[in-house]
Amino acid sequence: MEYVSTRGGAGAVDFEGALFSGYAPDGGLFMPQRIPWLERDTLRRWSRLPYQELVKELCFLFITAELVPRSTLNGTSGDTGSSAIESVRGQKNMDIFVVLPKGFCTQIQELQMTTVIEDNIHVFAAHGNSDEIDEPIKELFADVDFARKYNLMSLNSVNWSRIMVQIAHHFYAYFQCAPSLDTTPLPMVEIVVPTGGGGNITAGCIAQKMGLPIQLVAVVNSNDIIHRTVQHGDFSLSESVKATLASAMDIQEPYNMERILWLLLGSDGRLTKMLMERFSVSKSLKLPEDLRRKLSETLRSCSASDEDIVRAMQRCWEENRYLLCPHSAVAVHYHYSQPDGMPRCCLAPASAAKFQDALLRAGLVPQLPPEITALTAMETRSTPLERGQDWAQALREQIEAMARRRRIAGQGVTQT
Repeated sequence: MEYVSTRGGAGAVDFEGALFSGYAPDGGLFMPQRIPWLERDTLRRWSRLPYQELVKELCFLFITAELVPRSTLNGTSGDTGSSAIESVRGQKNMDIFVVLPKGFCTQIQELQMTTVIEDNIHVFAAHGNSDEIDEPIKELFADVDFARKYNLMSLNSVNWSRIMVQIAHHFYAYFQCAPSLDTTPLPMVEIVVPTGGGGNITAGCIAQKMGLPIQLVAVVNSNDIIHRTVQHGDFSLSESVKATLASAMDIQEPYNMERILWLLLGSDGRLTKMLMERFSVSKSLKLPEDLRRKLSETLRSCSASDEDIVRAMQRCWEENRYLLCPHSAVAVHYHYSQPDGMPRCCLAPASAAKFQDALLRAGLVPQLPPEITALTAMETRSTPLERGQDWAQALREQIEAMARRRRIAGQGVTQT
């Protein structure tokens, strides 16, 4: 399996090349050159697998190279940063640089990142929103020589590997909800995806292309660019990012829409590049009517206000004694608004324990596990990125300094 850029201007790479990178050199995103089609017998066999084995089977369709250690650069609007940190903390051959949007994560989410005091963990608290922190990261990956010299990779959904693993969510959800795999045609299942940067909904679109009979619903908060795009072909920014209870979805520039458009355009990198460059310049794009129609046939969409989120959290607790995080509540809001029909699965991306303010606003009592409570008493460490500062240059200097320290340590010299 080889991987190509959505903009068609970079050469094909193997899985290792796609994994150990971020943006493609031409500014696009890596996608598999072909999407494998799965026959019914494969679906039936996969339906009997535990989740971990299902993930392995799916990955084997896309992975053709051995993995090697590298350095990582990651922007996060919430949970990706702490998950990435946990995966590499203490590793001797990998450093991770995480940029979080100060004030746009909850306190607990920030503490999960800033309390990890390990030599290979570097957390930056940027005074900007999730869209703004993506810009310096994209700039560093666009510097191909720099990215190659320091073996940069990304662990958020810019990276194909993140999308690849998320495809398994949709297969697993389908197997849990489908009444039978013995009927012809296979039954449809509706999968409702809380959507910010668009990684998980992209994974669902790929699962559809692989033959999984699912109806996808992208549900957003008040930052509704994806909803407007699906409904009206209006891929354009609002005046500003709105702060909502579902803070990890407070995104105006969902970069994975580029992957979805590329799929719908039949892998036409030239046309995808033209559309995305037009958006990059004007921050406004009206989709061609045939493309908008294909998009609306692939996805349904819905937006949820903070009031909708609160009501869904309250109702779910009253009826099920289950605490929803505000992002999960965005999906459940859609569920409550729909009549009974085909089987439906709402994806739940996070624990409610991290969102105390949202729970309190809904009149619910947070249930904090001891490991979360302990965070407030722990030492923290992060580097501020102030407005007006050149964030890309600051990150560049920190990565270069880290590499120098690594070289000195490898030579047995003490740095003072």
